[in-house]
Amino acid sequence: MITEDKIKKYASTVLVSTVENLFDHNKAAIDTFYKEFVKENKRNKKLKDNQKDNEVIDELILEELEKTFTQNDIGRALQTEMVRENDKAIEELADVLDEKLKPVESQLIQWFDDTEQYNQFRKYTTEGLVVSNLNLKMSVVKALKTLKISGMQSAQIMQLISSVDD
Repeated sequence: MITEDKIKKYASTVLVSTVENLFDHNKAAIDTFYKEFVKENKRNKKLKDNQKDNEVIDELILEELEKTFTQNDIGRALQTEMVRENDKAIEELADVLDEKLKPVESQLIQWFDDTEQYNQFRKYTTEGLVVSNLNLKMSVVKALKTLKISGMQSAQIMQLISSVDD
């Protein structure tokens, strides 16, 4: 059986946040939207057969939103939420990266010109992990290229990274 809770559970978090954003976080309006959505789609064979498929659910939610909001409003809210989720993922991965680099952090800072350059290295490495979906070594290579670091300094950094990348 299709329920509001199942829809919220299996829809992408970005789209659930977009719905909340479009309805200005008004709980009553959001609940009404989902009730109407379930009512309109309770006989939808595609949804019944794919209740746990977030792509199907997201597509149907977007169609339902288009009945109330313009595509521009939906697009703007969706983009805002996607950026927010991306930033959150970068923050979470930065914490994981910091933990991983902790044993070699002081050595890395020494090999960079200053703490600011090290922070830039961390930022570029994290972005490579999140945005480009690269592994740690490839993210480090890309970060070093961006920072125009090469030669012996680059080799030393790569060796240190290899020692902590399991």
